[in-house]
Amino acid sequence: MNHDGLTWKHATTAAAVVLVPAYAGLRLWSESGHTPPRNSWFAVAIILLMASAILAAAREIRRYVKGDSKFVLTPQRARRTVVGSQATIIGGGAAAGWYLAQAFVHLPNADVDSVRSALVLAAVLFVASAGLAVAGLVAQSWCKNPPEDEDSERDPRGPAAA
Repeated sequence: MNHDGLTWKHATTAAAVVLVPAYAGLRLWSESGHTPPRNSWFAVAIILLMASAILAAAREIRRYVKGDSKFVLTPQRARRTVVGSQATIIGGGAAAGWYLAQAFVHLPNADVDSVRSALVLAAVLFVASAGLAVAGLVAQSWCKNPPEDEDSERDPRGPAAA
């Protein structure tokens, strides 16, 4: 599956698109006396599980492309894996922007223990989400076909037959 695919620029754009309005909205929300959203360490586990799942799916395609797998790969499965990897690139970037916005909102009050723990969790979730985007980039790269051999494009009957 040769394709240009998504790059780290797509992930950082998704992060920025979410970061700016999320920070503004969370800042207004917290300044008006509301409690900021609460995060969970369970979310870290879910993000890491998602990254592992996309890498496992792409690894099987990589092994097939290299000729190291006896597994019969269907085009539908390969296509779903590529689409899944691209979704993790954009989704990981967007989630990273969301959690970074939360960390920035917590930053001014980091001297308070409860806020500091919320800041640490938001920072960990940011790193995990960025890792999810990286896992998507790796998975996408594993799903590419190797470059075609120049000899395979030549007519076996020689240049006069062409």
